[in-house]
Amino acid sequence: MHLDALSKTSVEILVYLSSNLRQSSTIRQVAGEIGQDYRITHDMTMRLVRQKFITAEKRRHITYCRLNLKGNHVLLAYIEGIRANRFLAKNRDLETVIGSILQKVTSPFFTMIVFGSRVKGAASKRSDLDTLLIIPNKEMESDVSSAIGSVTRISPMGIHDVTLTSEQFTQLLREKKPNVAWEALDNRIVPYGAEPLFKILEEVI
Repeated sequence: MHLDALSKTSVEILVYLSSNLRQSSTIRQVAGEIGQDYRITHDMTMRLVRQKFITAEKRRHITYCRLNLKGNHVLLAYIEGIRANRFLAKNRDLETVIGSILQKVTSPFFTMIVFGSRVKGAASKRSDLDTLLIIPNKEMESDVSSAIGSVTRISPMGIHDVTLTSEQFTQLLREKKPNVAWEALDNRIVPYGAEPLFKILEEVI
């Protein structure tokens, strides 16, 4: 897979579909959202379908597409990185807090999801930063708790954190009903650990 060979339009299509992970979108909807000509968007979408990066389904002469989660961990982590970088570039205060947490967690084996009102753009000055950390096992919980606690003590904003093991996160997703795992997934920025996240999603969604 040569990620650097993706065209700018292809990247924007993938970024948009990633931001609407569980929804199918028409090519016309995608074109409107990314501000691109319909024909160009259609051609790039069909190329991504052939590359098996997205799936397409035709219903009554309208093509609906969505991300293909099967076997595309590296690609999807790359796209999540673009989404995270764009978000943090516009929210430097959050970038500082998130960076501090990431520096203090000693193990590299985890996923960090930021979600809630600060991601939605609906936050007030008093809004907390909602974070979900997915860890491989309970043994890592004290490391994460210590890291977040030390940052919370000096942070200008509150931090509301949830820590789940991979097994707990997977179980919540399998419940197929509203819970913190789905809330975080549907309204997410992933500053760290996107690839293992998509490995989980491949098995669940």
